Amino acid sequence: MNKLKKIGLRGKTALRVCAFAFCMFSAAYSVFAASPKTVYISPNNDGVQDQLVVPFAVNEKRYVSEWSFVITDESGKVVRTIGNKEARPEKLTFITFFKQLFKPKQGVLIPDSLIWNGVSDAGETVPDGTYFYYATASDDNGNVNKTPLYTVVVDNSEPVIELTQPSEAMKTFGAGNKADVTIRQTGSVEDLWTAEILDNAGKVVRTFTWKNSKPSDCTWDGKNNDGAAVKEGVYSYRISATDRAGNKSPAAQVSNIIYDAIPRSVNMTVTGSPFSPNGDGVKDTVSVALSMPNSSGLLNWSVAVRSKDKDVRTFSSKTLPPASLTFDGRSDAGAVLADGDYQLVFSALFNNGQESRISRNITVDNTPPVASVRTEGSIFSPDGDGRLDTMRIYQEGSKEKAWNAVISDEKGRTVKTWTFGETPAATVVWDGTASDGSIADGFYTYELSATDLAGNTGRAKTPAFELNTGTTEVILAVNPEAFSPNGDKIQDTITFTPRVRTAAGIASYELKIFDASGSPVKTFSDKRNLPSSISWNGLSDGGTLCKDGMYNASLLTVSKNGSEALFATKPFELDTTYPEVTMSAPYTLFSPNGDGNKDTLNVSVKTGKEKLWKAVISDGNKNAVRSFSWEGEAKPFSWDGKDEAGNTVADGTYTIVLSSTDAAGNTGSAVLKDVRVDNRSVKVFVTAEREAFSPNGDGIADEQRFNIRTTLADGIESWLFAVKNTATGETVYAREQTPGEALPSTIKWDGKSSNGRIAEGNLTGTLQVVYAKGDKLNVSTAPFICSVTPPQLSVRTAPEYFSPDNDGTDDDLFISLKGTSVVPFKSWSFEINDPNNGKTFWKTSGKSAISERIIWDGRSNGGELVQSAVDYPYKFTVTDTLGMTSVAEGIISVDVLVIRSGDVLKMQVPSIIFRSDNADFNGKDKDPQRGLDQSIIDNNYRVLKRIAQILEKFRDYNVTIEGHANNISGTEREETSTANGNIPLVPLSEARAKTVKEILVSYGINASRLSTVGRGGRMPVAARTDKDNWWKNRRVEFILNK
Repeated sequence: MNKLKKIGLRGKTALRVCAFAFCMFSAAYSVFAASPKTVYISPNNDGVQDQLVVPFAVNEKRYVSEWSFVITDESGKVVRTIGNKEARPEKLTFITFFKQLFKPKQGVLIPDSLIWNGVSDAGETVPDGTYFYYATASDDNGNVNKTPLYTVVVDNSEPVIELTQPSEAMKTFGAGNKADVTIRQTGSVEDLWTAEILDNAGKVVRTFTWKNSKPSDCTWDGKNNDGAAVKEGVYSYRISATDRAGNKSPAAQVSNIIYDAIPRSVNMTVTGSPFSPNGDGVKDTVSVALSMPNSSGLLNWSVAVRSKDKDVRTFSSKTLPPASLTFDGRSDAGAVLADGDYQLVFSALFNNGQESRISRNITVDNTPPVASVRTEGSIFSPDGDGRLDTMRIYQEGSKEKAWNAVISDEKGRTVKTWTFGETPAATVVWDGTASDGSIADGFYTYELSATDLAGNTGRAKTPAFELNTGTTEVILAVNPEAFSPNGDKIQDTITFTPRVRTAAGIASYELKIFDASGSPVKTFSDKRNLPSSISWNGLSDGGTLCKDGMYNASLLTVSKNGSEALFATKPFELDTTYPEVTMSAPYTLFSPNGDGNKDTLNVSVKTGKEKLWKAVISDGNKNAVRSFSWEGEAKPFSWDGKDEAGNTVADGTYTIVLSSTDAAGNTGSAVLKDVRVDNRSVKVFVTAEREAFSPNGDGIADEQRFNIRTTLADGIESWLFAVKNTATGETVYAREQTPGEALPSTIKWDGKSSNGRIAEGNLTGTLQVVYAKGDKLNVSTAPFICSVTPPQLSVRTAPEYFSPDNDGTDDDLFISLKGTSVVPFKSWSFEINDPNNGKTFWKTSGKSAISERIIWDGRSNGGELVQSAVDYPYKFTVTDTLGMTSVAEGIISVDVLVIRSGDVLKMQVPSIIFRSDNADFNGKDKDPQRGLDQSIIDNNYRVLKRIAQILEKFRDYNVTIEGHANNISGTEREETSTANGNIPLVPLSEARAKTVKEILVSYGINASRLSTVGRGGRMPVAARTDKDNWWKNRRVEFILNK
């Protein structure tokens, strides 16, 4: 009966299980095995696919007496065999025979999985290549079952990447004609290479892949994975690949790629707005001038007329835009647009993903100004008799830029004009005097009119009214109504114009001027006919200038027939005081770019009350671009940098003049010079040169360097650089501009905070730049690490004592490695050293990833097994990318090993140390010169006690205790001769064996089981030439025989 029912071998890497059957030893065996897919491993202790792990199952385990897991190379040569741990049977006695006869069958221990770590039987990692594996099992009847061959590829070669770092200039793109950035690279052929573009926050915005090939040069056009242009800023590039064996390519990246997203500019100038598309031939259209300095890569353009986010008219093309186009105020459907504000949006899309856009406001206004006028009566007589001397006109009008009024005679000739501000005065009083001071009877009309900015004109006109002075013999007209005798040659005098109707003629006249109190101040008289006009310069009869105030005049005439006539004028004003005005602004440089900082120029004014105040903003060529007006007092105002049509004015210097001219001709004005509009685009970038640095004075990455670049170096008002904790936002370092200091291109930081301590952690550099024109920019670097703390290490091993003697108990040492650090690791190693010569016994190492769990079988890299009862020192070393290194040290305690050697069991112990040239453990209290340290003595007894415990488990075995020494000369004389003071090795080793026996007897071992022999140096385990390992020759061996 075949008791070996089934062997199952399944690959761990998600391979399908398939079933097949074959016959062996005339019995059917059902075997489950791995899928024929090839498994890839990289036994380099990087924690990724380091081992071949194959789940293993055998039915009827109680019948299995032996199993093996075999690895062969391509030629079929066995490179590693892993088998069951030895089950050492009890010695059969009469009693144990019957116990085993009726005891249930129990096979050897069957593991749940078979593991191969890429190491050969010689203890060395096998070369890269293709290998095959299979499993066998045999039962207690000698039947053997074997799985088919499966393939595993060992690949410890990481993917190769060669990346050329571009220059700083080449890493900046997006502005001007440089539409992309190219990373030059090549590498090994892999299944998949993946490259990523990351923003400052570490978010992936663009991905590139290369499949089944080497990576070619990578060109990035500033677009994300959705095809949209990314935000301007600092980006980084990284590329990596992981092969089938889990090997990762070394770190390869390009930092501080600057995407300057200033789009290719488009310009648009709109003239003629507001406009009135009403077909009257006045401002029916607006003209739109389009320009595009660089049209390379243009995909399409459009000019949209937009109302409340809805396009009502669109001009577009995929060819170059015209130099100008005319908009007639109609929608795409041909309808005249309703009155209101609209926006013209000129946009252009380029093949680099950038979209340039500019907008201008326009106003459609088909509604003319509205006005109404009426007179108080239909006739008046300005004859100075106090009755109907003036015509009062009442008027109303809508708010416009300005209103004008005119009085015309019967022939349509203008005799008098008025100018008003945004709204007309509610009342106008005409005294009948024409602009030249004359008064003429007749019929007149008054017309009020305004033309708005869209070209619409509104008018209101009174019916004709009569000016009739009747039979009045003398009338005296006054012009102007106010004058300023201040010598400025503007209305320095006032003119009195008489009109005489008497036929007899004038014999004499007297013109007197009175002040407000009625006192005469000036007299003009003569005994002759009246002159055509009389001018007064404001001087009194005494030759002094009269005070400012209200005056009136009277004219007395005597005709040649003796009749007298008296005429009094209306009051007039003598005013030599200029209108009061002051004007100021907190700054004169601003940037109306909509960023919320100095977008407007806020002007403060203080004035007296005048009929009309007007502020005019003019460019460098003295062309007015914008105006404001007020009646009474001027009010504070803000200029948004736009002209009357709503277009942003060109960069340059402007002048603001606020002025008013009173009725007397005095002009008061204030000037604000050198008002500068600067809409130049400003960009600032700051980058950190290192992703991590360690200011510990070791000469490796001791400082961080911040590089600063700006598109506009002039006009910087202030700047502040700071380093902040990325998580908390706390400022750990700040450098503020000193008076007069320009923005530096580089700032170096030694990692110290304001208190002089190192500011460890994840940090970010921030820079605030404030321009005098208002732009305020806040930029930051990608996060970086500052640390002077080397990696923190810990090592745990289990079991406390391990014994790799293939007895099924504590045969493997489990090593747990842990390293923590804010800085990435560069390399690590775990090294177990020879306890006597300090040389490397076994070592494993890796790069960035630490193997957290290592299983060690107790063999050196050369395949040598550890020595019994010896403490092996280890050293765990980790170095981070900043060159900081930490070392954790400890010992691995090896238990006493019971090794099968042919038909016998053997314990070989080199750690029992005797006093030099003696066979005892005497300490320094008895032999100060050659006595043993107490720690060595204690260890000797500890080891021998452990040996006694082991021998208790092998009570049916007799033990031969062999003493071995190291023959330095290699001669027989050293073994036996006492000549020249030589202490022969054979008797010395015999004596030492007896000392061991005595101690074991004291620990309860039956002396009858123990025998001793001295072998001297005749059976070395280390060659005489291998001085580093001579210590292994000085040993005690325990040979167990049944």
